Amino acid sequence: LTPPIMKTPRIFPSLLLLALALLCVAPTAAQHFQIKAGGGFARHYKDSRIVGAFKAGVGFEYEFNQRWTFNPALCLYGKGWRYPDQTVPFLNPDGQPEYDEQGNQRMSVMSRTTTANYIELPLVFNYYQRVGEGRYVVLAAGPYVAYGISGKSVTKGDTSRPGSEKMYYEGKAFKEPGVKRFDAGLQVMLGYQFASSLIVGLETDLGVLPYNAAADRNISGIVSLSYRF
Repeated sequence: LTPPIMKTPRIFPSLLLLALALLCVAPTAAQHFQIKAGGGFARHYKDSRIVGAFKAGVGFEYEFNQRWTFNPALCLYGKGWRYPDQTVPFLNPDGQPEYDEQGNQRMSVMSRTTTANYIELPLVFNYYQRVGEGRYVVLAAGPYVAYGISGKSVTKGDTSRPGSEKMYYEGKAFKEPGVKRFDAGLQVMLGYQFASSLIVGLETDLGVLPYNAAADRNISGIVSLSYRF
């Protein structure tokens, strides 16, 4: 049987059309330019371990009223994940499994750490709850789409590799078989705006598109700083 052909997700065009439609009504509202930055942790949903994450970019905020705003942005988002202590068969130079004197197959420990950098477009709606003069609690949520532009995987202990690569080798994160550059999901934030217009937030990206054939998905959490002019 021929497996069904999977169509490329049309998330990017759909969200861009939504953004353009919302921007058509934005000229009647107040507009603010923003700079954004943050740092934290990232991983895959499954059995991976966390690695460092970062975010830096710019955005615009369009006010619909005193509480609701639309906040598209363009960011460089560094994510990643780590798979340590994976037990794998120990292979000899001919690629065959080795056995000890008791006939038990010898095993080895492999680890892999990946960094993946994305250009990300979050399309977030903010809700402001006033708590004092110029001070607000900010709730934000909305979809994001992203495209992987660079990254590196470092692997140690892979006995299936030739020569010195059994101990250590590097590869490009988005060049491995089955890997997908596109990412998309939901971004959520809880923040606090000071009277100076600085917003400190706790935010997370919850990926819904699989990164690879194993259906691993990105998840990250950062402490973010936003300043609007």
